[in-house]
Amino acid sequence: MSPSSVEIVPVQDQRSRERFVRFAWQIYRAKDRDDPLWVPPLIRSQLHSLDPQRGSFFRYGEAALFLARRDGRDVGRIAGWINHRANRFLNEKAAGFGFFETFNDYEVAQALLDVVCDWARGQGTETIRGPFYFSMDDSPGVLIEGFDHPPVLLCGHSPHYYADLIQRYGMTKYRDAYAYWLNLLVFKGDVANLPPKILRVAEAVRRRTGVQVRAMRMEDWNAEVAQVMHLINEAMGYMRNHVPMDEREFIRFIEELRQVIDPDLVFFAEIDGQPVGFSATIPDVNQALKSANGRLFPLGWLRLWWGMRRIDVASLKLLAVVEEYRSRGLDSLLYLETTRALLRKGYTWLDMSLTAEHNVMINRLVQNLGGQRYKMYRTYYMPLVS
Repeated sequence: MSPSSVEIVPVQDQRSRERFVRFAWQIYRAKDRDDPLWVPPLIRSQLHSLDPQRGSFFRYGEAALFLARRDGRDVGRIAGWINHRANRFLNEKAAGFGFFETFNDYEVAQALLDVVCDWARGQGTETIRGPFYFSMDDSPGVLIEGFDHPPVLLCGHSPHYYADLIQRYGMTKYRDAYAYWLNLLVFKGDVANLPPKILRVAEAVRRRTGVQVRAMRMEDWNAEVAQVMHLINEAMGYMRNHVPMDEREFIRFIEELRQVIDPDLVFFAEIDGQPVGFSATIPDVNQALKSANGRLFPLGWLRLWWGMRRIDVASLKLLAVVEEYRSRGLDSLLYLETTRALLRKGYTWLDMSLTAEHNVMINRLVQNLGGQRYKMYRTYYMPLVS
């Protein structure tokens, strides 16, 4: 091996997993390239997710982690993974890749993508998609547009050159996803200033269906979480490559968010006492997490607590309506009630993310509400068999 060549090292123990996680700081927080928009992940949480003995993904999937090294130092990382549960449901042989971080060096990127594609082929898969974490809904894609604003909760951030490296390798666009920005100050604290069409549709559906909209009941946490999972699985079944959520994985995910959920921003739409729609908006805790720098101890909790007091942005993460009531205006009503709560609480702007490019209905609704696209993320795929 020549001194300048790239060596690929499998990650197989706790010590190398820590190197794997911490490598991201070399990309975004090095002295000569400090990226002020990057939000460091919580190191402890990411280590838990990547540990085959503890991470919930490994109950139904497998993964391989790799570090790239040159001249004795880490210069890149990547993970390949296979969700066997999703493959059985979708009747396909697909792998994913993610946790992709590297300097602007094609030799390193090529070595990383080579090893993850070779690993996936060796597991008998026929295509690979990414970058995602361990799910196509978890921090999907590399940033294509919107390098001038930090990411909100559950959205990623990446250098501008990642798309070029992946495309140069020969991967093809799989899909784009959008984040929208809505300036709440233009409504001057009153939902009556929302676009007239939204108001008309919301009032019409309330009158026509007798729908009742209520906020989340934190005292009934378990029952509410079960309703959310049911609504998501039923409402999202038409989406491309949607796989019904695993109950234990979903509960783990929701429990991680429990401390930052504001029940006043989570709404259920009910008709005759039965839930038919749901929306969830979350304070953008990323604003507070930046100062924690990946650690909650010893002072991270204090920084997080202080930052949470100053959050002025919320992120609408999910809006789901069951098929029977889709296209009947329930989504407009949920948007209306969400905006009413946000104005009452003094938020200055709303992020709406992420919406898939082919979800024409939701993209049109967001635009009608006044949302402007401010970020675009792209995921890729490559056949692994000729």
